[in-house]
Amino acid sequence: MDISLLMALIWSFHIQYMQPASFYLKAPTMIYIFIFIALRALRFEPCLILIAGATAIVGWLFLVLYVILSVPEDPMITRNYVTYLTSNAILIGAEIDKIVSILLVTSVLAIAILYAQRTLNRAVTESMAAADLSRFVSREVAERITTADVEIQPGDGESKFATVMFTDIEGFSTISEKLSPQELAGMLNEYFSALTEVINNHGGNISQFIGDMLVITYNASSPNEDHALNAVRTALGIQAVTKSRTFGQGKNGGATLKTRCGINTGDIVIGAVDTSDRLVFTVHGDNVNIAARLEPLNKKYGTYILAGENTEEACRDECDFEPVGEVTVSGRATPTKILR
Repeated sequence: MDISLLMALIWSFHIQYMQPASFYLKAPTMIYIFIFIALRALRFEPCLILIAGATAIVGWLFLVLYVILSVPEDPMITRNYVTYLTSNAILIGAEIDKIVSILLVTSVLAIAILYAQRTLNRAVTESMAAADLSRFVSREVAERITTADVEIQPGDGESKFATVMFTDIEGFSTISEKLSPQELAGMLNEYFSALTEVINNHGGNISQFIGDMLVITYNASSPNEDHALNAVRTALGIQAVTKSRTFGQGKNGGATLKTRCGINTGDIVIGAVDTSDRLVFTVHGDNVNIAARLEPLNKKYGTYILAGENTEEACRDECDFEPVGEVTVSGRATPTKILR
């Protein structure tokens, strides 16, 4: 509508100034055509830009044809540029240039908005995918997966100096036997929610849920300068939470859940494993295996938190540790000192 009104306004100039119709073809007001086309870009719809450009081209063609046909016996067409500039003569090439300019501006704007629209849609899709994935894995891992430049393949990974913690519920099998599936799910949901809050407070990332067990990493998928100390603080926080409340709503009330933690620090590999059809983004390596071995050893030593000697060294006297024994991981000749 605005472009049509602009064309009508330009057409009226020759009447207003009592000049031949060709007079309005040189009116600088036609520059507003480009402004009106550009304004359509604010709507972020390429089709609106194309409609505006097409309307402008058709309108200008109408104005040119009106000039030529208004006085058939003297259309005032010239091929001399000087004559064109100094009189009311028409230079067809100049009018073609104007139409081509409108066409090019319209096309460039439409293509630019189309690419911007696709980029925005892709960003929104990736953001939604990351949000959905973060319900199953940590947000950092979700972002790594969704923003990868190439498809993640089995074996893709990177080495990190990090801390890994395994947690497990003591006597989980006995507890679960007394609960219905719905009660068990409700209990675990409350339990994991409580632990997740503690883990997040200390910068940890949950790498995997395996039944009632959690695999938690620090400084693996996201930076965590005091990763060993934060892992120990998380373990202590978990003990405080599980001692202060019960979980679930069974027939005899909520269940008291005691959590065993195994912590180790060292070089690990974080990345994708499994087949090309199904991937698991996790951590692995000798130091991960040590952490996994430490968690069940709590039962042997009557403890709820065990850490490897590397974790003790990384904590830099910030925590008081007490040696309780040694553990040897399959494939390693040197045993690892364990502490509580």
